[in-house]
Amino acid sequence: MKYCKITLSILLSGIASFITVFPSFAAEHEVPAGSASASGIISIADVPQGLYEIASAADPDFILDVKHCTIQDTENKTLQMYRSLDVNQQKFYLEDLPGVACRFSALHSGDALSASEDGLSVTMAAMEHPEGAGLVRSQSWQLQEVGENAFYIQSREGKYLTLDASKPFNGAPVILSEFTGSDSQKWVLNETWISPEATADTDLINPYAEDGACRNLRIAMKFGTNYEFLRSSDLAEHMIEAEDHRLILDPEFLSAYVEQLAQKYDTQGNPRTFRTSYGTDITLYKGDFGWKLDTAATKAQIEEYLQSTTLETVSPVWSHKGGAFGETNDIGDSYVEIDLENQKVWLYKDGQQLLETDCVSGTFGTENQTPGGVYSIFYMQSPDVLNGPGYSSYVEYWMAFNGNIGLHDANWRSEFGGDIYLSNGSHGCVNLPTEAASLIYQTVSIGYPVVCYQ
Repeated sequence: MKYCKITLSILLSGIASFITVFPSFAAEHEVPAGSASASGIISIADVPQGLYEIASAADPDFILDVKHCTIQDTENKTLQMYRSLDVNQQKFYLEDLPGVACRFSALHSGDALSASEDGLSVTMAAMEHPEGAGLVRSQSWQLQEVGENAFYIQSREGKYLTLDASKPFNGAPVILSEFTGSDSQKWVLNETWISPEATADTDLINPYAEDGACRNLRIAMKFGTNYEFLRSSDLAEHMIEAEDHRLILDPEFLSAYVEQLAQKYDTQGNPRTFRTSYGTDITLYKGDFGWKLDTAATKAQIEEYLQSTTLETVSPVWSHKGGAFGETNDIGDSYVEIDLENQKVWLYKDGQQLLETDCVSGTFGTENQTPGGVYSIFYMQSPDVLNGPGYSSYVEYWMAFNGNIGLHDANWRSEFGGDIYLSNGSHGCVNLPTEAASLIYQTVSIGYPVVCYQ
C-alpha cells in the first residue's frame, strides 16, 4: 500500500467554534497552572487524522507499544515503552470526535486507548460506538500543544498520559496521573505508515514491576544496627534490554549501589577517635584497621537473590573487618592497647581490662621504631621462630599485626618498660613478659584490634 505522508499543521482559527459548539469537554477540566494555555487546547479536527507513532518527549527513541498484544485472549493489554520496530502494534490511528475530543485506536487490533474507571490507569479496550452524538468518556482524549510537535494527552477523566519511570526504557510502564508538566507527560506525534508486520514480541516482563513475579522482593543487609534495603521498586527502574531482547538489571546500577554502600560504611584509612586507658581522647590516623567492603563479592551475594519473591537477608562481604560500627570509633570494646611513649600494654575484652603490663617496643629514633596506628592481628603461631637480618629468635607466642611487627614474649629480657626502648629496643616488635604474652595469645583471635600510639 502506498502511503501519502501527512504534514502536521495546526489551524487555531477553528478552535473557538469547536469550543462553542461542543463546550462540555473543555469546560469540565480547567487547564492546570503551568500547563498549556486554553488557546493551546486543539481539536483533533485541526490535526490531520491518520497514523502516528507516539514517542516520549523525554527520549524520542522510545514509543508507545501495546504490551501483551501477542498473548491471545488477554484483556490486560496495557501500554509500555519500546524502541520502534515498524510494526502495527506501535501505530495508532487518530480520529476526530465531536468537540475538542479525539480517539486513539491501535492499528493492529482496532482497540481504543481507554482510561480506567478510577482514572488512574490506561489500557487498550474494544472500541465502543454509542448511538447518537454521545461520547464514550473513557475513550475520549484531548490534546494540549506544548510546542515542537509535542502534546499533553489528557483523558476525559482529567488525568494525563504519563511515563511511569524516571526515564524511558524497553518495558517502562505508562499510566495516568495528575498534571506535573514534566517531560514524562509530553508526547511527540510522528506520522507513520501501515507496516506489513502486524505484531512483534515486545512483551518484556519486568519482574520487579507491580505486576511482576518479583514485585515483593526486598533484600536486607545489616551494618551494625542499621539495615539497608534494596527493593523491587528500586530494581524496576534500572532494567535494560539485553542483546537477546531480555530485560536484565543494568549491571552498572548494582555496581554503583554497592559502591555507595562502601562509601557509607568503609572505615579503613579513616581517622578515628579513641579513648585511652588514661581517660583521654586521641585521634588516630594511620594503620590498616577498619571495615572495607568487598564490593565484587557483595554484589555477587545480591545477585544470587535477584529472582526471589520475598524478603531476603544478605550478609555483606568484607575484605577487612573492624571491631564495631560507629560514627567515630570502629574499634569496639575488645582490643590490645599499646602506649609506645610510656611502654605500656593493656588487654581489653568486652570492655573489661584483663591485663596491664610493661613492654619494650622498637628502638626509638631508628628504622626499627614501632609505628603508631590501628591494626589487627592477622597471624598467630605458638611456638614460632622469628628470623631477620642478623637474628633468629625462638618465641612461645607470636601475634603479627603490622607486616613483620607483632606481639611476642621475650624471655631473653629480664626487664621491661621504662626507657629501655630508647637505646636497647626491639627490631620493631612489642616484647612482652612470657606470662603476659600467654594471656594475650589465649584471648585474641585473627582480626583482633591493636591500637598503637605515641
